Amino acid sequence: MPAVIDDVAVLGGVPVWKTGEAETTSLTQEATFANPLYHGADPWVTRQDGSYYLCQAGPGGRIEVWKSDTLTHRGEREVVWTPPRKGWNAAEVWAPELHLVNGRWYIYYAASDGHNHNHRMGVLESTGDAQGPYIDRGQLYTGDDLHGRTDNRWAIDGTLLHLHGQLYFIWSGWEDERDIQHLYIATLSDPCTISSNRVRLCDNNTHLWEHVGETRGQRGLNEGPQVLARHGRIFLIYSCSGSWQHTYKLGMLQLDARSNPMDPGNWRKSPRPVFESTREIFGVGHCCFTTSPDGQEDWILFHSKRDRREGWDRVVRAQRFDWRADGSPVFGRPVDTDTRLALPSGDAANGSRRTPTDDETPLPKAA
Repeated sequence: MPAVIDDVAVLGGVPVWKTGEAETTSLTQEATFANPLYHGADPWVTRQDGSYYLCQAGPGGRIEVWKSDTLTHRGEREVVWTPPRKGWNAAEVWAPELHLVNGRWYIYYAASDGHNHNHRMGVLESTGDAQGPYIDRGQLYTGDDLHGRTDNRWAIDGTLLHLHGQLYFIWSGWEDERDIQHLYIATLSDPCTISSNRVRLCDNNTHLWEHVGETRGQRGLNEGPQVLARHGRIFLIYSCSGSWQHTYKLGMLQLDARSNPMDPGNWRKSPRPVFESTREIFGVGHCCFTTSPDGQEDWILFHSKRDRREGWDRVVRAQRFDWRADGSPVFGRPVDTDTRLALPSGDAANGSRRTPTDDETPLPKAA
């Protein structure tokens, strides 16, 4: 079971982790780590059979799967897919996710032909383990005309929901040709085939903090949905505001797991962000969730901007999170850069002594 809320103090409505003096002094450099973990964005980590698998887009749009026995280092890399030179998925490969479904590994990714307005979702299927090899299963239909398959709509940030034996696909998409992002859901008949027209889950501008720049005159923007399930409740944690801005943050929808997820009325939106910037760490968003090696702690990985200027120069961070007495997740504040954190429970202490790979060398300070 995860650690309980009794270990959390609340200051101004924000949780602050308690640490006893004896525990603080016992944390050695060997048993700790500091954020950021590495340069990058849109982290996706899943844990299976004692190993962590990180899936990310690499140089040139290639998709990489890393395998490690520790959460704080990426481990060994395999390039599992390289985009074609031409075609709908030749460029702008974004936010791949790795999922195990009925004993098979699948990767869901967004890509385009080099023009953002042509972004669509694709799926790869492994014929081996999580590190491949993979077969390209093509494009997913994310429009409103399943029968005729016309007007396949803009789509990014796809993820899966398993509920009551049914598989669902959840993503961020455009309603039409306008650059306005909403969260959508559809059923899947198998991991590679959408089997219903999409349903929009909620408005993207319910709260001012969901708007780009937190400005009423700007459009609402919802993306990066991630599923967090616990004790009969489904929490959909999503990113909002502009990913290129310091106002990027996380919001939350929640659903009673006994309800139909295809009915937007069954989803309830949180009135406040559940994770947002501080003076030191800003532009926080596009998260994923996993557990410590012993399964006793819950962890969030997310990216943040390296400076407050608009743009996409980002780093990946990890920290532990907990649960409120009412059963909802409590993520706290982003931990400051270089603050030493205890390694995840059950993590081998020697994980912090490994020699980093070329892609894990310390980052220079942002200007």
